[in-house]
Order: sequence, then structure tokens, then C-alpha cells
Amino acid sequence: MTSTARDKLLQSIRSLLANAETLPPNIFDDQAGRRSILREIASLKNAITTPFEGVGELCFQPHRSAAAKIALEGKWFEVLADGRPKTAQDIASATGAEPLLVARIMMVLTATYVVEERGPQTYGATPLTQILLDPGWADGLRHFFDHCGPSMINLPGYLHRNGYKVPQDVKTGPFADAWGGRHTWALYEDEPERGKVFNSAMTRWKQNNRTWTDIYPAMSRICENVDKSKDAVLLVDVGGGRGHISEDFVKDPARRTGRVIVQDLPAALGDADSLSKQGIETMAYDFFTPQPLKGAKAYLIRRVFHDWPDSACREILSNTAAAMRQGYSKLLIDEVVLPDTNIPPQGAFLDLSMMALETGTERTSGQWHDLLASVGFRIEKIWSTNAGLESVIEAELKS
Repeated sequence: MTSTARDKLLQSIRSLLANAETLPPNIFDDQAGRRSILREIASLKNAITTPFEGVGELCFQPHRSAAAKIALEGKWFEVLADGRPKTAQDIASATGAEPLLVARIMMVLTATYVVEERGPQTYGATPLTQILLDPGWADGLRHFFDHCGPSMINLPGYLHRNGYKVPQDVKTGPFADAWGGRHTWALYEDEPERGKVFNSAMTRWKQNNRTWTDIYPAMSRICENVDKSKDAVLLVDVGGGRGHISEDFVKDPARRTGRVIVQDLPAALGDADSLSKQGIETMAYDFFTPQPLKGAKAYLIRRVFHDWPDSACREILSNTAAAMRQGYSKLLIDEVVLPDTNIPPQGAFLDLSMMALETGTERTSGQWHDLLASVGFRIEKIWSTNAGLESVIEAELKS
């Protein structure tokens, strides 16, 4: 490294430390500041990484998740759960694994900070180890390794064979190509245990990525100037599954001015009796068909559009638009809204995952504006937190 490069690196380190001093005691209260520092750390790391190390990291990325999956399924993390150091022999004795295998897998996990090394062949839990003891997060690793993995490995070859065009049909996309012609939802229907892992992972993911306080500003606005007639519909939770967003919404009696209805395919709907006791109705509905509930104050569509290419999204949106009342109804879309620049790694990885899994996409702000405008909507406001990874788009029909 030249003296000029060294001086530039030292200046960057000083800037990083100065920015870190501005963070609040709980750094997660300032997501923008935290992500800015993460970008600086990545830039510094890249500045002092040799070409050999950089290419090596690219080549060996799958090894970390493979080693974590081995330890997860072997219940090795559970042995570390009490916080006390454990040797490879301790883990082997508790789980039936061979000590040498434990030591070799743990080499990868300690080198990549999944597990802490406390001495020769001696290990302790890290925060990441503890996270993987949570069933939902553990199923997240299972889902991405077991289900996404084959499709992601297949993606380069698939795109090469298909002329490097964006996949558009879930029935012939990279996932179906990797799984013997079965698209994502067909696989889960054929093998329900895989579907359970997916649902567990997504439930945990959504619980973490969306809190009621994030979505509340957009939801509270739909309670203004509502139709108070007997059968008026306040909220249609389209594709709402078990209805947990609607359950949160009706906890405040002041928001019960009008009917709240959860729609989804019959197999995905929540417990109708339980929801009914909370004042929530359920309705079997396929969003690729005309919307039967006309003139509701709000139609909420949550984490649906990223599963589909633009052509399918336009069909869903058109069905919704046809049911809305001009100047009264609102459309709320709870989705990722990526920034147009400086997209965080998680957002970029999610987009590639959606391509490989369901021929879907995570969209930038500009892409959302274009998509909604193409079917007669205008965006009134985008409510965003966490670099757009949690956002609610508030839209209305164009005048």
C-alpha cells in the first residue's frame, strides 16, 4: 500500500469513528446512521482486501451457510445455548457427532463469526448463534438453503440458456427449472413440510420487519372521513392470510367504524371464528379475479407484489382499481421500496431471491411510481423506515 493510499485509509477510519460517535445509545434507533456506517465499514474492508482474498470470499460464500446448516440440524447450537464454553468432544458427546467433524465444521463457523472460539477446539455462542436457536430464524436458514439454494445455483445457467432475459413466468422460471417443473407454490403443495418451513420463516421475518407503529401512520389516515352507513367497508385486507394486521388494526375500538374483511385463498385464511370474535370477517378470494367488495375506504395489499412480475401486478392492481371509489378509496401497499441509489445489501439480495424463487422483484421508488401510474394510480405518500426495507405506499386513483 502506498503512503497516499495509507493516508486515505486512515482518513476514512477517522471519519468512520467520528460518525459512530453520533449514533444513539441504542444504535437500532437510527437505521439510516447505522446503515451509513455499515457502508463505510464495507468500503474500508474492500480497500484493504487483496485480490486473492476478494475472489476467495466470492468463491466460498456458500460454505458459511452450509456449515451453519450442518450445526443447526445436528443441534450443536443447542449445546452452546447455556453460554458456557464447550469443546468439540462436549458437542460430540451431547449429539452423537464425530468430534473431528465438529472441529472441522466449527473452523468455518468461528472463522466467519457464527460461533466464538474460546480456545483450542473450544467454542462459545455469539449473538448470531443465539438467533439461530429461534425456530423462526432457524427455518429462515432452512428455507433459503434448502428451497432457494437449488434455484439460486441454477439461476446463472438458466439465464444463459434463456438469452439473459428477466424471467416472467413462474411456471417456467428458474425455480421450476431447478425443481422438475414445479413452481414454488406447487412444491409446497406437494411437500407440505417444506410449506411449513416457509410459513414459519416468513412469519418470523414479517414480525421482525414490520411493527404496528411502522404501518400505523398510513392505516390511521384511512379512518378519516369514512362512510358510516351500516354495511360500509372500512378495510379490505387482500391476501391477508391469518389476518394479523387486521387484528392489530381493530384493537382500538375507535377504528371499528365500518367492516374489516380479510381476503385470501381458502387454504391461507385464518381462523374465521377467532377473527369473527374480534369483529373481522373473512372471505375466500383470488386477487387475479375481479374484486367483489366495491367502494371500501382502503384496500391493503401486503407483501404480494414482490412475488410477481409487472404483468401480473398490473392484473392485480386493475382488479383492485375497478372496485375503488374515485376520490374516496385508498390503496395501501405494504412492501419493500428500495432507494434509487445506495441500495443496501439485504435489499439487493432479496431482489435476486425473488427472481430465483418466483420471477418476482423488489422495486425501487421509481419503479413503483411507474407501475402504479400504468394502471391509473398516483402515489400520495411513501411511508418508509429502515432504508425502504419496510415501507407502506399510499395511493389513490388518478383524477
